[in-house]
Amino acid sequence: MKKKRRIWMENINYFRKECSEFKLFYELTNHGFRTYFRMTRDEFEYLHSLIEDDIKKENTNYREAIGTRERLVITLRYLITGTTYTALSKSYRIGRCTLSEIIPVVCESLWIKLQPKVMKLPTEPEWKVIAKDFYDLWNFNNCLGAIDGKHVVIFSPRKSGSQYFNYKKTFSIVLLAIADAHGRFIMIDVGSMGRYSDSGIFTDSNFYNVLQNNGLRLPADEPLYEGGLPQPYVFIGDCAFPLMTHLLKPYPDHERLDKDQLIFNYRLSRARRMVESAFGMLVHKWRIFFRPLDVKISTAKKIVKAACVLHNYVLQNEIEKAPSQSVFSDNMSRNYSEVSEQNSADFEDGFFVREYFMEYFNSVGTVSWQNNRVQNVLDSDRITHNLH
Repeated sequence: MKKKRRIWMENINYFRKECSEFKLFYELTNHGFRTYFRMTRDEFEYLHSLIEDDIKKENTNYREAIGTRERLVITLRYLITGTTYTALSKSYRIGRCTLSEIIPVVCESLWIKLQPKVMKLPTEPEWKVIAKDFYDLWNFNNCLGAIDGKHVVIFSPRKSGSQYFNYKKTFSIVLLAIADAHGRFIMIDVGSMGRYSDSGIFTDSNFYNVLQNNGLRLPADEPLYEGGLPQPYVFIGDCAFPLMTHLLKPYPDHERLDKDQLIFNYRLSRARRMVESAFGMLVHKWRIFFRPLDVKISTAKKIVKAACVLHNYVLQNEIEKAPSQSVFSDNMSRNYSEVSEQNSADFEDGFFVREYFMEYFNSVGTVSWQNNRVQNVLDSDRITHNLH
């Protein structure tokens, strides 16, 4: 008895060239193209030129290989729409298994080729440009970046137990990122298990190691104002991070804070929210983050890293065309989760650096609106206290 022949290609896929959504690539107007791909046609073609050789497949005697532009289009639409492999398979008339091979390869190539161009380690002069932007846009001196972590939700990996189970009661890997004053990512660390805290992920990260070993090529200490004492250049984070010489965080709000400390917290929070804004822009533009990633952990890491460099690539082009303006309100975020302090010389140095910044923000470094912002918080706390 003859074996039943395996269907090599699903019937719907026979008409890929005629019916695939890829036809839109050639039909869209410039405006439609930008809306559909989150970038201009020229920006797309530049991306394609970077990765073409990495993702190219040769034709065989049995079938014509899927073209490199189509592979990039499919991957971008996957990241932009957040759709499933199954739905994407129907739109582009390509088998689901083929998609599961294309997307990780393209994502990995995007990271390898774009990262040195849009997320390379800054030089000392480039660090100073970042610091100037933080001062000009967010009134925070000597600031090199804002750091925070974001949980990227995934489906529970097989045989992983609770390793990826986080405090939000979902399974996740963590994206730890440092953002500049415009919301571009300076450095990222991707893939830590969701059960770990931001502080634990930070101390295990490559960023922490190179920071501790002076491998970031940071500028030498400089005064916050003319005639002041030289102060270190710093990164800023929330209370989940350790206080260090080069990493400042707010005064913990479970303590009774005086007005000077509240003003420091307000000024730090105002600058630090750029990393939250970066995450917001990332999720809004690349909607793959709207749902749990139903892929292998290794593929999830490639997807996150590709989305981050694409975020920088698109945002950098937008900034060059029209300088960034602040679109965020000055509401003070006070949702901090305190962790134990470091018992080290680095913490002691960080303590004194924070005190100096606090004194500066309450004297020569004051801005006109800060007292009103903090007074609103004090009045709200006083009303709450009287009600109880």
